[in-house]
Amino acid sequence: MGPAMLTGIAESGGTHGGPALACLIAVVSVDGRGRVNGWSDEAEAILGYHRDEAMGRPVNEFVADGQQGPPPAGRTRQDRPNRTVLRHKAGHGVEANVQVQRAVAEGGPTVWFLSPVSATDAAGRDVGLLEGAWTQSSAAICLWSTELRLLWANAFSYVVFKAGTDEVHGRLPTEIFAPDSQHHALEEAMRQARDTGTARSVLTYEKVPGENRPHEWAIHIDPVRDRHGGVIALCTMARNNSTEFWARQRLSLLDEARRTIGHSLDVERTARELTDLSVPDLADVALVHLLPETLGNDRTGVHGPVETRLVAASGERGPAAQGAGVNGARHGRAAGRTDWRAVERDSLPGRALWERRAVRVDLPHPAVAWPGWGTDLPAGRSGGGAISAPLTARGITLGVVTFLRHELPFDAEDLLLVEELAETTAVCIDHARHFEREHSTALALQQSLLPREPPAQSAVDAAYGYRPADLAAGVGGDWFDVIPLSGARVALVVGDVVGHGVEAAATMGRLRSVVRTLADIDLPPEELLTSLDDIVNRMDREREADASDPEVGASVLYAVYDPVSRRCCVARAAHVAPLLVLPDGTSELLDVPGGPPLGLGGLPFESAEVELPEDCLLVLFTDGVVESRDRDLGAGIARLQECLVDAGGSSPAAVCDDVLAAMLPRRGDDAALLVARPRTLDAADLAQWDVPPDASAVSAVRGMVTERLAAWGLDDRSFTTELIVSELVTNAVRYGKAPIRLRLIRDQALICEVTDASDAAPHMRRARSFDEGGRGLFLVAQLSTSWGSRHVTDGKIIWAEQQLAPAE
Repeated sequence: MGPAMLTGIAESGGTHGGPALACLIAVVSVDGRGRVNGWSDEAEAILGYHRDEAMGRPVNEFVADGQQGPPPAGRTRQDRPNRTVLRHKAGHGVEANVQVQRAVAEGGPTVWFLSPVSATDAAGRDVGLLEGAWTQSSAAICLWSTELRLLWANAFSYVVFKAGTDEVHGRLPTEIFAPDSQHHALEEAMRQARDTGTARSVLTYEKVPGENRPHEWAIHIDPVRDRHGGVIALCTMARNNSTEFWARQRLSLLDEARRTIGHSLDVERTARELTDLSVPDLADVALVHLLPETLGNDRTGVHGPVETRLVAASGERGPAAQGAGVNGARHGRAAGRTDWRAVERDSLPGRALWERRAVRVDLPHPAVAWPGWGTDLPAGRSGGGAISAPLTARGITLGVVTFLRHELPFDAEDLLLVEELAETTAVCIDHARHFEREHSTALALQQSLLPREPPAQSAVDAAYGYRPADLAAGVGGDWFDVIPLSGARVALVVGDVVGHGVEAAATMGRLRSVVRTLADIDLPPEELLTSLDDIVNRMDREREADASDPEVGASVLYAVYDPVSRRCCVARAAHVAPLLVLPDGTSELLDVPGGPPLGLGGLPFESAEVELPEDCLLVLFTDGVVESRDRDLGAGIARLQECLVDAGGSSPAAVCDDVLAAMLPRRGDDAALLVARPRTLDAADLAQWDVPPDASAVSAVRGMVTERLAAWGLDDRSFTTELIVSELVTNAVRYGKAPIRLRLIRDQALICEVTDASDAAPHMRRARSFDEGGRGLFLVAQLSTSWGSRHVTDGKIIWAEQQLAPAE
């Protein structure tokens, strides 16, 4: 459509003017309320306001103070423009010619046409500036008939159409462009604007000739009306918003990267998160290669070549990727471990590593020829581009990331985006590798502090299972122990230190050592927990110098089982009670008083004693076995009881494996499980006698001991045992109180126990040359493998053991 058609529409009440408007070069659209709803680039050049700043503001705000704006369109016929002073954004006035034309009926939207006086005077009033502004505009302006067929378009529109006037004149939008969904949406919006008489807006994405990246086009559709208000045509103005669009895309990608990359605290997974995020929004192929130090491998010597390993790859890479050990499919990932490969210094990744900066090249380029790098893209391929950026954190280079495009080159904005992504990912990888190193250290420390095999003892058939926490949770402080005690008894222990990491593992080791020490002096369970609580409080006081360290907190369950009486004494500090599984498969938590957590101090602990039935199981566990994010403690215990229904005929080791497999299909928190089947000491292996409180009874006791040892086939132990019995019984008669009882136990060791009613603890001393006494307990210590004493409710027991078989 030429000037003649524009003039005809203007004379019939249309939007666009004729010869009277030829001197104007800027266009401002004003709605019925007098607010700006259209602002051309020329208006921005004249008044300094960007389109976003002007949109929606009253148009009279752009008229200088004291100046009268142009008269409204339709009330006074304007054959010539109005000269007035407009307000520039910088504050000064701009003298301009302004003419107003109505877009629809009187009182409705209008269009202001304006130009600076200097520009108008210099160019002359009959040069046809309006025609030039329309035809030379950087916006694609088109006029369409009510049948949606093209009537007229400015010069830039034909650049977008990629066709001449004769090829597109009279065609529908879907006939000019490929008839995809976005152009059908454009036609539908044009129909709505025509049928309703209201403006519409549509976003489409098109490529400009010579460019491969699609551009965002914001298309505004205005109905053109005659003097009676009827729609006689449609005017579309398509503006290229690609700069803002791609800026939003980059910001969106960076935001997504910060939200999704690095939360796993796993080095290789973090690298995969980067490549998966980048394809296809940023690149067709994304590769991450890491240096040996990043993966905990010291392969690169001081003078040797720099080597890297491909740990993550996404996108279409072709057959060469198969040989490199990575999946060639879209969004493929490293399939197992790829080989270490030396980095060529003149390759694109090599340049990025040595220059310590992001490097961008357009294809073809000799630096993009990387045999074994996970892509078969040849150096001579035409089109596309590549970027390599070092992954650097805290001044340390961890690896390199490479992005490829098969057709579209990267630009300077892409380079900045890649640098941001590489920096964000490098920080996450650095955090992950430090966490993995700490996790490995804590796990090694924890494994070294936990028992490897149950110790040799006859009181219980025991097995334990331990599952360390996953990498995200970190190594915790769960622990367990089986401690042989005097008198063929055994202590069963489970505990849980609050927190994770090396600190928790070290604290666990200290507490386990303290428990073993306290167990060796045969403290009752409730007294042992009291002493342990005091030690934890002392550990807290030692930490006061470093306020950043949290206080020590722990829960412990301590049980002592006696195979002679089949009685078990249990005490607990904020720990879940053990499960007693009966032979018929039913189970229940033992009723044990719940003490406070270790570290509170001053609160009492209590114990409970229960007789264990034949063929039962005692199951001790930490909360990691039964409790998880999706399962509370009560539901977890119920689930554990279900798993133990058929455990009666299984070995403790098999029960451990089955329970951990059922309760912990995925690792979360640390979990420790201790399963024990109590045994009963055979009556034939036990002998006991009441001893009169008289020194003359010692001789008779020796005789009874000799007879019992002969019955047990231990004649070779008679002499030593007689000496030990003589000394222990003599001490009890001389220094103790009645009743006095002697007990012999044949187990893995020959155990001699003398009980009396005195609370006085024995004291061993080394007699000097002329001392008449003081050699008794010293002699017992020399003749026995171990000896000691423990307090009971009605006195004390002094015991001595002789090993019968080599300890396992």
